[in-house]
Amino acid sequence: MKLNKNHIYKLVLSLILMPVLLPIYSEIAAGQDTYCLSTIEYPPLFQKNETPGKGFGIARDLTTEAFLAIGLKSTYQVLPMARCTKMNKMYVANVGAINWFKNAQMMDKVEYANVAHSKFVLFYKKKNFPNGIRFTRIDDLKKYGRIGNVRGSSTTKIVHKAGLKIDWASSLETNFKKLRGNRYDLAISIQLAGWSTLEQLIPEEINEYECSQKAIFEIPISVTFLKENKAVYDQFINGLITIANNGKYMEILKRYYGKSRIPNEVLAIFHEYQK
Repeated sequence: MKLNKNHIYKLVLSLILMPVLLPIYSEIAAGQDTYCLSTIEYPPLFQKNETPGKGFGIARDLTTEAFLAIGLKSTYQVLPMARCTKMNKMYVANVGAINWFKNAQMMDKVEYANVAHSKFVLFYKKKNFPNGIRFTRIDDLKKYGRIGNVRGSSTTKIVHKAGLKIDWASSLETNFKKLRGNRYDLAISIQLAGWSTLEQLIPEEINEYECSQKAIFEIPISVTFLKENKAVYDQFINGLITIANNGKYMEILKRYYGKSRIPNEVLAIFHEYQK
């Protein structure tokens, strides 16, 4: 069949739009009982691939179970962190940090539900800092040398304001690989995510590392909905209440924290839904 210019134009346009529209088409094909959400790759909070014995990340698993509790299914599109707010209209919600939406001046456009809580700390090799890392203010960290951080992190404004010299990494895994290779003196990471990354990368060396007890920043981990999706948000809240009271919420928390103590900030969120 001979294609004219109009046919060629439509074909090219469809190929360009296909990656953008695929999540929407998938949701329509699956029916109204399935919703597509955006998220990022930041194990063990949210991740594309399943970790045996755990799942797809603590926040993603809690979100999935809350939807299932109200008879709904969820699928996830993993995006770069910087695109999560810009692309939010394509998805019923985002599983990530509410701070992304605060920084984007979007708080008047969204409803959100906190599901977990995270602390950003500094990881380091014990042999390099045998007395540990101590600081009162963020700019005190200038004395410790080169610092690695994930590009687009929620701590970006904080480290810039403090005047810290930051080497940016494309992913958390890269951040820790550079720390291991002595490219950095310190690596910024959410505490739970940092230990999880080290456990996956170098389990035989994990005892050689430590992290600061003091956090440089703390954020709630949230499921954020545009206000136009408030009906789904209200259903989702009911799902969180259900799993907080039937034991599933606590089961997921214990799965990820293991023998570690579940932080008080996380327990406070859990108890709010349990009430």
